[in-house]
Amino acid sequence: MLSTKKIKASPSSPSQLVSSSSADMIASNDDILTLILHRLPLKSLLKFKTVSKHWLCLITHPTFRPHHNSRAISGLFVCRLSDITSPKYDFLNLTPHSSRAPFKSLTFIDDQSGIKILQSCNGLLLCCSFRPNRLDTTYYIYNPTTKHYTVLPPPRHSSSRYYTFGVSLAFDPSKSPHYKVICIRNYDPELLDHYQVEIYSSKTGPWRPSGRPFVAPSNVQFENGVFWNGAIHWVSDWGDSLCFDVEEEQMRDIPMPSGDGDVRLYRYFGESGDHLHLVEVYGSDNLQFDVYEMERDHSGWFVKYQVDLNPVAAAFPEMVRGYADPIDLHAYAFSIRCVVHEATDEGSFMVLHLPNKAIRYNFKDNSFRKLHDFAPLRSRVGVGGDSSLEFEYFDAYQFIESFACV
Repeated sequence: MLSTKKIKASPSSPSQLVSSSSADMIASNDDILTLILHRLPLKSLLKFKTVSKHWLCLITHPTFRPHHNSRAISGLFVCRLSDITSPKYDFLNLTPHSSRAPFKSLTFIDDQSGIKILQSCNGLLLCCSFRPNRLDTTYYIYNPTTKHYTVLPPPRHSSSRYYTFGVSLAFDPSKSPHYKVICIRNYDPELLDHYQVEIYSSKTGPWRPSGRPFVAPSNVQFENGVFWNGAIHWVSDWGDSLCFDVEEEQMRDIPMPSGDGDVRLYRYFGESGDHLHLVEVYGSDNLQFDVYEMERDHSGWFVKYQVDLNPVAAAFPEMVRGYADPIDLHAYAFSIRCVVHEATDEGSFMVLHLPNKAIRYNFKDNSFRKLHDFAPLRSRVGVGGDSSLEFEYFDAYQFIESFACV
C-alpha cells in the first residue's frame, strides 16, 4: 500500500517563482518602475529614495514628475510679528489628516542673523537673511519638502548707491523644472521713480539686467510680488497696478477694481490653484465684501465670491473692537490669511485670522469652523490688547509638497 505525505511548498514552488520573476522584471525595467513611482505620494517617494542608489537616481532625475496635484495647498506658514528679529512660524494644516509642521524656524543653513520667508511659489520658498542693511542681505531658495536649498549670488550693483525694492520668485513646475528670481532696484540714485529689472535663472545662472529702465509710481508694493499666469504681479495703493511677464520680459499695467475713495484698502492679494484673487474692504465696520478674481488675459477683475462675516462676528465676539484700530482702520479684528481655490467651488474657502485663532470659511455655504489656536499675543509697543492681530496678510506663505530641485 502506497503511503501519502503532504508536501510543503518550497521556496522554489511555481507560485513563488512567478512572483519572484515578476518582481525582478519590474525592478529591472526602469519604464515600469518609473510608472509605479509616479503614482506614489511625495512622502512615500521621500522614503523610497533610500531603498537603493538606483531608485534614488530615478526619483531625483530632472524629468521625474509625480502624478499629483502640484498646486494643492497642504498648509500655511504664518510668521509672528513679535518674533520679527528671530522669525518663528506657526503651521496651519489645511489637509483632512494630521500633519506635522515642516519647521518652526528656518535652520537649513547657519545664518547668524536669522532667516525669514519672503514668498512661497508652487512648493519653493524664497527666503532671505534678516539684516537691517539690505546691502548685506543673502537670498535663498528652499524646498521644505526635500529640505534642499541653494544660496543665490548677490544681485548686481549691490552698493550704497543702489537700493533693492523687491525680490520675487517665478516658478511653474507644469512648464519647466527651472525657476527665475526677479529683482527690482533703482536705476539711478538721482531718479527716484526709475527702476531696473534684474533676473536670475536657475538654468542659466548669473543675474542680468532685463530690458530698459522703466518708470513707476512710488506706491507700487514691489516687496510683495505674487506669481501667477507667467507673470509677477504687484498691487498699488491707488491707480493701476503692475505685472512683469517673465518669459517676454515686459512690464505691463493691470487695471484694478474701482473702490470708494482715492486710496485702495486691500485686505488680501494672492494666488491659489492658478487663480489670482484680490479683496478690498471699504468702511471701518464692513463685514460684507467681494473676493475678486483676475481674468486670464489680464483684461480686468470679476466678482468670484461674496462674503458675509456677520455670523462669524456673532460666534466669535472677540473680533469686535467697537472702535477703528489706528493701524488698520477697521472696527473688526480679522485678516485674510489665504484664499484657497479648490478643484470645485463647493470646496473653495478662505483662512481668516481672528484674535488668537484661525478660522476656515467656506464660500459656497458660508459655513465656518475653527482651524487653529495661536499662542496668546505678546505685548508690543503701539499695539492693543486681545483684539489686536499678530499677523499681516503678507506674512502667510503656502506649503505645497514638491519634488522640485533647487
